[in-house]
Amino acid sequence: MSPIIGRAVAGLLGSTAALLWLMCLYLVARSGLSGDPGTDPHGYGLMFGTVVGLVAGLLSAVALPGALPADRRGRATRWFLLVFVTVTAVLYAAVFLR
Repeated sequence: MSPIIGRAVAGLLGSTAALLWLMCLYLVARSGLSGDPGTDPHGYGLMFGTVVGLVAGLLSAVALPGALPADRRGRATRWFLLVFVTVTAVLYAAVFLR
């Protein structure tokens, strides 16, 4: 496989996973921080949003740097993982320690 195709696939996979991660973050925040019990009456949004969000966020943090040039991948991986861990930990701490 040529490097340009590999980078394009990594960018497409990583950006799709990042979009899913952001949607799951919104779902978890809406479900966990809402005072209205009708928002997520059974808690499935909170449960599945947490699990799918962790997997999708980790996939995006690992796949997105593959779309960058080889000399920038190491630094980009560290930054993407730092953003993933920080945002996810802050949101889940706000939801579950509320």
